[in-house]
Amino acid sequence: MENQDLTPFLVAGASGLVGSALVRRLLADGTGPGVVAVVRRPLGGAGGRLTEVVADFGRLEAVAVPSVRTALCALGTTIARAGSESAFRAVDVDAVAAFARLARRAGATRFLLVSALGADPRSRVFYNRTKGEAEEAVKSVGFDGVALFRPSLLVGERADSRPAERAAIVASGLVSWAMAGPLARWKPVPAEVVAAAMVAVAGGRLTGVRIVENDEIHRLGA
Repeated sequence: MENQDLTPFLVAGASGLVGSALVRRLLADGTGPGVVAVVRRPLGGAGGRLTEVVADFGRLEAVAVPSVRTALCALGTTIARAGSESAFRAVDVDAVAAFARLARRAGATRFLLVSALGADPRSRVFYNRTKGEAEEAVKSVGFDGVALFRPSLLVGERADSRPAERAAIVASGLVSWAMAGPLARWKPVPAEVVAAAMVAVAGGRLTGVRIVENDEIHRLGA
């Protein structure tokens, strides 16, 4: 893994589907520089090479974290969980942008973001538009390298999964085998695969803006 100054990786969204898988992978080799996870509440797994920084994501300007080189963001919610479009935007745009600024203040030169398939700040679809706005916010912070991951439907068991979500996961498994060729763009992707793809990109050179679409996520995370 390319992290030659041995600064820890800074992670947001560590309690979520992708974020928890990401932290596990970053810590898996046992010899890396460790992880600093910015969390809303303690996860209970801190210690050793994992440090938790409990913070109010609405006031990240007051938070201090160690010096870092690479930040990875898997923040995200759903409108159903958030309760309204404005509450959704507060997480998926405002908190993402605030975390990016925090990472830059801590010295990060590289930023990896879990976005979504179809992200476009000009989209008429609210979800796609907010994801696109989050991407633009990250790009504006001034990192040397930005990687934007755009997965399709995420597959994995959340601790708070609802019956409809579990049914969607089962259905996605039944149809994903048929999604090859041009359809690979929409193939559901396990959260572990997204995490593996992010670690792969974090382990190499990253300059400018790199967009990692769903089919490439599958290849990188295989």
